[in-house]
Amino acid sequence: MSKVKVITDPEVIKLMLEDTRRKILALLRNREMTISQLSEILGKTPQTVYHHIEKLKEAGLVEVKRTEMKGNLVEKYYGRTADAFYINLYLGDEELRYFARSKLKTKLDIFKALGYEFDEGELLNVMDELLKKEHEFKTEISEEIEANEERLKEFSNEDIIHAIDWLAMARMGRDEESLELLKKLGELLKK
Repeated sequence: MSKVKVITDPEVIKLMLEDTRRKILALLRNREMTISQLSEILGKTPQTVYHHIEKLKEAGLVEVKRTEMKGNLVEKYYGRTADAFYINLYLGDEELRYFARSKLKTKLDIFKALGYEFDEGELLNVMDELLKKEHEFKTEISEEIEANEERLKEFSNEDIIHAIDWLAMARMGRDEESLELLKKLGELLKK
């Protein structure tokens, strides 16, 4: 299994964002499971879970890891194809961009609840541009990690994910546009 898998296909990203599939991927993060185990935990019929597993298999996100005989039945145990999936919501697909932007609006509500005052449209645009830059850098770094996986096998997934965050911050610190956006963010988010 890969440590990190970069997902760049907007259709696969949309498939991953569907609630039941997202839950299945989360459950399979820790261990291999059967359709019946997943359906019991999720409170869904085995047919429904099977449908979602098939979609995830077609997208290359899940695979059969092993099989066991249970009486006359063959039980398939499914697992993820990577420990961590990195998706970029800023790939140009309007539906994904809308989703990314709507997630940012929740942050604005938090800022307001904390007593910050700001121009909502301007702040949303700055945050959106910053995230677009961050995702661009994280995608490049994740692809680099994916290509050098053999050299990183001794490191934990958590450490690799943190390394991606730090390397992205380093690239943003060298990028003039990112620095200008961070300054603007600092000006907009003041009490």
